[in-house]
Amino acid sequence: MRYPVVMSPSTKTTRIFAGCMTGTSLDGLDIAIVGIDGHGLNLSATLLQQGSFNLGDLAESLRKLADDSLVKPSEILQIQRQFGMFHAQSIASMQHAQQLDAVIVHGQTIRHLPEKNMSWQLIDPWPIARELDVSVCYDLRQADLIAGGNGAPITPLADWILYRDPAHRRVIANLGGICNITLLPAGVSESSLTHIRGMDIGPCNLLLDGLVQRLFDGVPFDEAGRLAAKGKSGLDLLPVIRDAAFFQRPLPRTTGREDFDGQWVASVLSSVKGSPYDLLYAAVDAVARQLAKEVGNDPSTQLILAGGSSQHVLLVDRIREHVRCPVLLSDELGIPVTMREAMGMAVLGVLSQDGVPITLPQITGARTPGVAGAWINTKQ
Repeated sequence: MRYPVVMSPSTKTTRIFAGCMTGTSLDGLDIAIVGIDGHGLNLSATLLQQGSFNLGDLAESLRKLADDSLVKPSEILQIQRQFGMFHAQSIASMQHAQQLDAVIVHGQTIRHLPEKNMSWQLIDPWPIARELDVSVCYDLRQADLIAGGNGAPITPLADWILYRDPAHRRVIANLGGICNITLLPAGVSESSLTHIRGMDIGPCNLLLDGLVQRLFDGVPFDEAGRLAAKGKSGLDLLPVIRDAAFFQRPLPRTTGREDFDGQWVASVLSSVKGSPYDLLYAAVDAVARQLAKEVGNDPSTQLILAGGSSQHVLLVDRIREHVRCPVLLSDELGIPVTMREAMGMAVLGVLSQDGVPITLPQITGARTPGVAGAWINTKQ
């Protein structure tokens, strides 16, 4: 299936794009500077430079908004501007900043309401455009939402460009705040596009970090899974987790902090008894089992892990224990586990510039989403 080009694509054969991503976990801003060869669905992407930047005090401000706290409009404006400036300063510190053709910025998801075809990714793109004198693409979900889609997940087409394989079915699992998966059929031709599937499958870091923050005073997350590794098996948290309303919705599902917030984590804790270490171990094992359920039992499938919790040693070990197919880290394919989403944003921005819709109707439900993204063009 070939998607029509509805905009004039760039005439440059080689482009340099920066993709910027902050996820549900709010653990930092990831920036991938990517070299692009080719156009549209025939493009190839190479990581030139990567950077991860601590959000500092911005993390708490953004978390307050994402938790649906009451915030004054003037304060929202200030957070939005500061967030845009933080992007601009972070990109400017990178080696290829002066060579960029465009910056693609996702923004921070504050509210995601797929049942109402609405989603809010907060960002002020103007500091990026002004400080770097570069074109900026943002608001990548709205074209899908207004066309009746869920606006998520938006990365499956980028995953097809970055990870497709001629011989193997691949499942790309992003272990972020939410665990989401892209199922790529074997094959590299455009005829495989209609067979791509993608969905959110449940909580990951929102659960694991939420438990750590409640069980261990002053500890924000379980670095490399060292705390969970002190626990032992015996508790089964998966039935408690799957009791969440999210799992009762029809497939394909999409979710966010709205379903798995601090109140939900507290309810999970109140449902079971055990030592802090055993509870963490049980949560890690439950995340791994939920992923294994979605991957299936085909031994010819390859499971590719990406996202921050791909560095969680126990989680990766439990996934390897429960799945029945080879498990690879995205690093092994030349895409660092922490850069999959940022690289994906860069790829989606290129598709937008080339006039290619970035979402797939069988995944989001959008009828005719058109070309995604709003652009600030500084070079015109």
